[in-house]
Amino acid sequence: MAASSMTGFGRAEADVGGLRLVIEIASVNQKGLQVGVHGPDCWPTLESTAASWVRTRLIRGKVTARVTRTASGTSGLWNAESVRASLEELAQLAALNKIPFTPDASVLLRLAEAGRGGSEDYPSFDSAEPSLRRSFETALDQLKTMRLAEGVALAADLAARIARISSLVDGMESSESGAPARHRENLLRRLRDAGLTIDPADERVLREIALFADRCDITEETVRLRSHCRQFLEELPTPGAGRKLDFLVQEFLREVNTVGSKAVEIATTRLVLEAKTEIERVREQVQNLE
Repeated sequence: MAASSMTGFGRAEADVGGLRLVIEIASVNQKGLQVGVHGPDCWPTLESTAASWVRTRLIRGKVTARVTRTASGTSGLWNAESVRASLEELAQLAALNKIPFTPDASVLLRLAEAGRGGSEDYPSFDSAEPSLRRSFETALDQLKTMRLAEGVALAADLAARIARISSLVDGMESSESGAPARHRENLLRRLRDAGLTIDPADERVLREIALFADRCDITEETVRLRSHCRQFLEELPTPGAGRKLDFLVQEFLREVNTVGSKAVEIATTRLVLEAKTEIERVREQVQNLE
């Protein structure tokens, strides 16, 4: 299995009672799963039924499905007799109310559109449901294929960024590892510059060095960051891992911020800033994963 994006599109057609219907399903990013279905008013149960079909196939994303009628699914483009009758009725109504009536092309078009594709042309939803279900599944197959293809690209990008973060963590650890020794040298130099003579093995010096080393120790944070990196890469190929990856990104940021607050080396601070930039990019990409 592979990671899946939340962005996709699928399309299919269905023959229902002599009508040609088009099913289009699109999905975009969303924390949970939100499904909206739009179709003929004469099929009020379509929304809940079709939404259940979608929910069995998808985990996250804002999904919009539309069922529309194609022009080829009608018997002729417009009902000329119906349009003529409507024009006559409008003319009579205008005359009774002494209102000038000079219909133009736009009026004609509106009457023609209103007169075609009425709900009386649609069969019952129960009879249409099997064909609609097959077409929905076909459209969902296309949508999932597109989401998986984008998921592969996202996973490759994320894996590269996690490798970069891991490298930055190594740099932070290396940068801070020599901090206590440098602090000891600086402390003794300042004492000598002040004209004070003190034994480097003096208990007060050793206590100061120990306290300093404890304050700037980032071992806990770097161990957890490496663990998060391993978990991230392990979860990345898992379907529906988006929420867990999003949680790990928050943990990345928390640990890196702690390293930044402990850092005493300028080089470490620079590495922390680079890591935060990478983590933000990872966060943005994870928002696209299902």
